[in-house]
Amino acid sequence: MPFKLVEIDAAADFDQLIECEWISYENPLQNFFRLFCPLRGTGPTARKESLREATSRQLEWHESDPTSYWQKVINEEGKIAAGALWKICPTNPFEHQDEHSEAYWFPEGSQRNFVTKALEIFDAPRSRMAQRPQLYLNIIFTHPDYRRKGAADLIMEWGIQKAESMGVEMWLDATIYGIPLYKKYGFVVVHENAISPIDNADEEWRRIAEDLGPMTMWQMWRPVGGNYEEGKTIRPWEGSE
Repeated sequence: MPFKLVEIDAAADFDQLIECEWISYENPLQNFFRLFCPLRGTGPTARKESLREATSRQLEWHESDPTSYWQKVINEEGKIAAGALWKICPTNPFEHQDEHSEAYWFPEGSQRNFVTKALEIFDAPRSRMAQRPQLYLNIIFTHPDYRRKGAADLIMEWGIQKAESMGVEMWLDATIYGIPLYKKYGFVVVHENAISPIDNADEEWRRIAEDLGPMTMWQMWRPVGGNYEEGKTIRPWEGSE
């Protein structure tokens, strides 16, 4: 099936792009996705309204972040089959505090506190290990109808070429589903991160913790040039630990 990889046109594409993102992460449901894109309410319009809010917020994040680069994979009819958000970082991305460190898209209270703490745990390994110029694969997804047809390969190949042209390393946070794909492109697992915030929990905290369930992410790294040999390749962060 012929695909084409192009940069998005934010004004024209964002609604379809984020709708594809939601369908992809909901089939099967990947709990960490709800940290960023929660369902608000339980009525018949809850998903539609939640999707609208998430689309607006992600567009705002994209337009306010100079490192943000969204791309789409389209089929012959121009339908979005897959998408990716890269953070192109010519300098250390952890030099300044993230503006999204507090989960303001959740209501005030224990839900927001839980998600804020979860995101702190989520970012902690990379903030410690990845304090150098880099290409970071923030988001990647493929619509269920187009999986295992080469769409993700187009995205990964673009990323490798971009990192090589910049002369930088690559980072990503992987779910269990993505690890085989990333290993194929020279990434190695350097940390396993169990995201399980602990607090003197009230009922609201316990409910969201139960709803989201156990979340584990694997931090993966590709060195400059992509040549990694276990026990020989220097991991830059280990010399400073």
